[in-house]
Amino acid sequence: MEAPPGGGFRPASIVCLLTALLGTTVLAPHALAQQQAPLRGPVGENVLQAQSNGRRILAQNTVPPTGTPPPDSGIPSRPYEPLSPGALPPVTGDEGLGLRGVPLDSDLLPSGPADDSNNLGAQSPPVDQFGPIPEDRAARTVASRRVRAAVDEETTNSIPNPPIEQNREANPPAGPAERDNLPEPAIERRAIRPDPEPFAPFGIRAGTVTLRPSISTGLRATTNADGSSDGSGALLSETRLRARATTDWSRHSAWLDFDGLYDKSLVGEDYSAPNIALRSGFQLDLGARTTVKGEAGYRYRQEDPSAPTTIVGTSNRPAVQDIDANLGVRREFGQFFADVKGNVDHTTYGNAEFSDGTTTSQKDRDNTFASVALRGGFEMSPAIKPFAEVEIGKLMYDEAVDSNGFRRSGMRTGLRGGVELDIREKLTGELALGYLRQDIEDDRLNAVEGLSVDGAIKWSPQRGTDVDIGLLTRIEGATAPGDSGSIFYEGTVGIKRQARANLDLKANLFVSLRDNKDDTGWDKGFGAEIGATYWFNRFFGLDISARHELTRSEVDTRNTNETSIFVGVTLQR
Repeated sequence: MEAPPGGGFRPASIVCLLTALLGTTVLAPHALAQQQAPLRGPVGENVLQAQSNGRRILAQNTVPPTGTPPPDSGIPSRPYEPLSPGALPPVTGDEGLGLRGVPLDSDLLPSGPADDSNNLGAQSPPVDQFGPIPEDRAARTVASRRVRAAVDEETTNSIPNPPIEQNREANPPAGPAERDNLPEPAIERRAIRPDPEPFAPFGIRAGTVTLRPSISTGLRATTNADGSSDGSGALLSETRLRARATTDWSRHSAWLDFDGLYDKSLVGEDYSAPNIALRSGFQLDLGARTTVKGEAGYRYRQEDPSAPTTIVGTSNRPAVQDIDANLGVRREFGQFFADVKGNVDHTTYGNAEFSDGTTTSQKDRDNTFASVALRGGFEMSPAIKPFAEVEIGKLMYDEAVDSNGFRRSGMRTGLRGGVELDIREKLTGELALGYLRQDIEDDRLNAVEGLSVDGAIKWSPQRGTDVDIGLLTRIEGATAPGDSGSIFYEGTVGIKRQARANLDLKANLFVSLRDNKDDTGWDKGFGAEIGATYWFNRFFGLDISARHELTRSEVDTRNTNETSIFVGVTLQR
């Protein structure tokens, strides 16, 4: 090419550049207009290819439909028409297309990722939106049904997915926002529980020993101050001191009980009577099957005015002192067990005083009794253990011959059979029935023998109710010439009921029988007592009680009758 005359190519280049800029300015609005119409969503390249292949196949086999479209076909949707011409090859129809444009007769699966969303969260677009709707409405409806059938075949035996119902228990609906600035709880929170015994004494603790003392004082109005056959009424001042000490050892245990009672007349018959009892015991657990138990006690009392040994006509009730101790060892062998127990008891009697000032010594009645008891049994169950026991002992008087010239010492034998009970807190104790015999060295005196009934049972029929049952058999000596002695039986029942936390009710019943060997028959005794204690706090309470006792005998000097009422207060710690 030759340059134009007189100027070269530079003026021509400028003219061409201006012409290009002007053309761009004129054609730019038309290009922007094509981008203003948005596409109907992104179309995958694989989907377009599948639709194009399917349309070519259907175009060859399309049969012109006849008739009119069904009335429920609805308003036809607008077919997809790309704005850029030539984006898709020409298609004459889409009949016979399957899922994503794949022909129904083809075995090929649609390309592209599978849709596993199960239509959750949004509706799936209609299958026929990927291509133009055929002009004949009936043909398009048939193709749509065939497409649905193909989709059902691809999901054969699939479990229908109903609408998801919200589980309000597992996923409760969102509520109002909770407060997030709550105070921090304590690291160690201590739960406060109500005290089951708010009026029980605390006790005085010293190391592993706890002492629980109490003192009661009040007035007793009685119809028979000294309890004799010819006694008279009086108003007594009664004071009672009690204390119990227990240990809190991990293996062994020990205890100590003290009970002191003192009556002094204020009005009426002159009467003064102390009564003291002190007893202690221990238990040593030597291994799992060996136990050692021991007890010791002391008692100071006044002689019973209704006893056959009481000297008639005295102005006082002679004092009686008892000292006893016992030691036992128990060994278990499987379900069997064996017990050996030794016992020593010493009794002394005070002088009898008369109204004229004279006294009579009773030292010839002082005696010591020593015995050994062997017990063996087996365990039927942890709660019931039957046993058999044999006891051999000797009664020895301090003076071999009494004031009347009789030798009253002799051997004592006993044979018993019984059962031990241990039903935890419900029922504990033992009961024995047997035979007891006391021989006397003097041939002029007959032996004292008879039935033996002994037992000590603690029963709690329900919470707050305690029942104590005691049975006792003992042989009593005699002082009269030709009198061998007697057998004394006693039974007691004590009931204590906690009606309220600060109200204790109690009732006692006691019955006694004495088999006299001097041909004077039986002496029968009966007594009952009821009372209540109202606690104002742990340390102070109000006591009230009523008691009645009587004794009936063929001997007039042994008949007694007494009724009394007590009102006082109790202090405890």
